[in-house]
Order: sequence, then C-alpha cells, then structure tokens
Amino acid sequence: MSDALTVSTGGLTSVSTEELFVFASALDVFAADATDWAHAASIARCLTEWSTDAAPYGFAEPALLQASRSLAEASECAERLGSVVQEAANAYADGEARSREALGAMQAFAGFLVGTYLRNLVIGALPLLPGLILTATVMKQPAMRRAVAVLGGGLAGGLVQNPGLTANPAFVGMVRDVVSAADDILMGFSGTSLPAARFLGDEGTGLVGLETVAGAAIILGGRHAFTETPVRTSRHGEVRETRPPASLAEAARRIPPTGVGKPQITVEKYRHSSGADSYAVYIAGTTDFGGNSAEPFDMASNLAAVADSDAGAYTATLDAMEQAGVQPGDRVSLFGHSQGGLVAARIAESESFDTQALVTFGSPSGQVAVPDSVTQVAVEHAEDLVPALGGEPVDGAEGRDRLVVSRAIFDDTPSGADDAGAAHSMDGYEATAALIDDSTDSRLTGLTEALAGIGSGAGAAQAFRAERVRSG
Repeated sequence: MSDALTVSTGGLTSVSTEELFVFASALDVFAADATDWAHAASIARCLTEWSTDAAPYGFAEPALLQASRSLAEASECAERLGSVVQEAANAYADGEARSREALGAMQAFAGFLVGTYLRNLVIGALPLLPGLILTATVMKQPAMRRAVAVLGGGLAGGLVQNPGLTANPAFVGMVRDVVSAADDILMGFSGTSLPAARFLGDEGTGLVGLETVAGAAIILGGRHAFTETPVRTSRHGEVRETRPPASLAEAARRIPPTGVGKPQITVEKYRHSSGADSYAVYIAGTTDFGGNSAEPFDMASNLAAVADSDAGAYTATLDAMEQAGVQPGDRVSLFGHSQGGLVAARIAESESFDTQALVTFGSPSGQVAVPDSVTQVAVEHAEDLVPALGGEPVDGAEGRDRLVVSRAIFDDTPSGADDAGAAHSMDGYEATAALIDDSTDSRLTGLTEALAGIGSGAGAAQAFRAERVRSG
C-alpha cells in the first residue's frame, strides 16, 4: 500500500507529485530560516563593532559580515528556486491540459468509428433477422434461460475471482475512456454524420454527452427496470450534539455506512462565525444494485443522477436537508461516498445553496459541472472502478478548480477476491483522507480553510432514512 498522493486539477490525472510540493515547501521554510540567521549574524557583527564588551571578539567581524551576506544570498536563492518549482508545476499542468484536449478529440473520433462499425454490423445482420427471432423465442424457454444464467454467473464469478483485472489501474483507465466515448459511440451507431457528431459532442456544444447515454439506458431498460418512484424521508433516531469535523478524516468517518435499512443521510447544523446557520451534509453510497427495492440509493438513482434526472437519492437528500432546517441560500458543505458523492455534486451544481465545500470519495461525478466558487476535492483510488464510470472529468473553466487527490492502495497486483471492493471501501478512503490531512501540498489549503469554516462550537446532528414508495 502506497502513502504517496497525486494531486491534480481539472481533468488532469498526473500533474505534480507530492514530493515536488514537499520540496517547494521545504525551500520556503529554509528561505525564512536563512533570513533569520542572516539577521542574527548581522546583529552579532554590529555588537563586535560597537560594544566594548564584545571588543575581544572583533576578529570575528569579517567572518560574521561574510556569513550574513552568504545567508541573505542563500535565502534569496531558495525563494527564487521555490518560485521556479511552482511555475514549473503550473507549466506542466497547462501542457498536460493541451495534451488531454488533443487526446479527447482522438478518443471521440475513435468512439464514433466504433459506433459506425457497430451500426454497419447491425445493418449487415438484417438478413439474419428470422434466425434472431427464432433464437429469441428459444431463449424464453426456462432451460435456455437457466443455461444463460449459469454462463453469465460464471463470467461474473471469474471477474470477482480475478481482482487483478477489475482492480488494475490500466483496466480502470480503459473503462474511463470507454465511458467517456459512449456518447460518440451512440452518435456513430445512430448514423449521425461526423461533423454533426463533433458539433453535438463534448468537443463542440456538449448537447450530447454522458447524460444522454444514461438517459438512453433508462429508456431502453424498460418501464420496470430503472423507473423512479416517490420517496419518503424521515428522521432516524434522536438529535445528538456534535462538533465540526476537525479534519477530512473525521468528516469521512461521519458518512453513513452503506447497508439495507440503515440511515443514508446525516445533516449537522452549526452557527457560523458570521452569525448565520451553517450545515454539513454526509451522504452514503449505493445500497441496492437492483432497481426494484425499497432503497432509493439503488441503480435507478445511479443512472438518473448521471443523466441529471430526478434521482430518488437526490430527492431524499433534499428532503432531509429541508427537514433539518436548510433553506435555499444557506451555507452547506457536502461530503459523499460513491453515489452519495454524485448526489452531492448535483446539489452543488444546482446552486440552490451557498455550497462552501464538496468532497467526494470514489464517486462517478467527474463530469458534473460544479461552480468554480465551490472548494471541490475528489478523492479517488487508482484501482477503484466506480469513479471511472463517471467518465473523464470536465476540462476548461468548469473543471479547473476541481482537485483530484488519488493514490494506489495496492503495492502490486491485488491478491484476494475482496481487493476490488477494498479499493472502493470507505475504510480505505478514510486512510487516504488522513494522508490528505498530513499533506503539505499548497493546493489543498482551500480544503483546510473550508473545513475550518464549517462552524464553531457545539452543533446538532440528525440522521435520516429514505424509502421508495411503490404503488401496489
């Protein structure tokens, strides 16, 4: 397990290493110390010149003068070198941004070609339509369906038993690329011309994107697959006294654990130094991976949230906030794991509240255009597949202030069947949050300030549980 953090901005995935910023910070500290030492040497030289008590040490005056000058020069050099390190990091980030823009265009073109190829395959298979109808008829037979289920179960079991694939950073990156190109594949498959696809896609107006693909998946899933329902949200347990989180690790621990029948949302109320109310909202991840349970934090909500539609989990969180006293325009800080982070990002995107901070852990929220005024930090593990399902993070003005803090949690190849899940678990993300708390990266200063600004003194915490209301 590695403790090295990679901090990146916008859609970038590998800007400056933690060691580079530690070095820059050390240079700043040395520059300040050297200035103090130069001042002390100068005072000592003056004493040997003006004080009769120090007259016996007059022989040291030339050496003290030289030491004072050398230390002043060393301080100036260290300060200049620190500035150069920062400028080099920024230049590297800008260069990588341009490279990623070009790579994104190539990725979109490749996706369009794949979609066009698939469309031609379908058209070419039309003469086989009678045979496909016969196959579909046979598939309705219980024996055939059981056979397919066994084969599918074997494939799923193979993936689970080989975490070296699903928890491999290269595989995670490939999935992210495919998801990002899904809209281009869809346009190529639909027969859209290349100029029109470029105009409608992310490289153009952005009218067709991952949200469109998620919406299409909801429609193709049918009426009973991923249909949203009304949600009922109620208080869970008593109000308890609490204090603002003193660190990111402490905030991460306050995200409700995922589990059937458990509360999914916690809202804390504090008094801000300005005298206004301030709130911290913690949102759990996906509880049910089906689409027909009582849990609103399910796959239906996942798809709806990606599609920027009315997700049950989103509605439940807004209901909980309202019951806790949060009013439009109030100061809020949002923390979420997995689907909870995606819901938190959608809330911040809405600008209905004065969102101060948004911190997501392993969330597919990279393409949610959160306002730049929000201090936004996405914590991701290199082996975690879930953030990749949100596609490549947005670039440009909408993504430049989004910090992505990532690390590899496996030293080498994952060794157990549970390792793929471990990359996504909150236990691992709490450990990463503790490393972020200890980081000296100057780009995380905004997060530190946002945590300190949540509130002061004692506050009140209330947990909430939401359930779907299904007819019949």
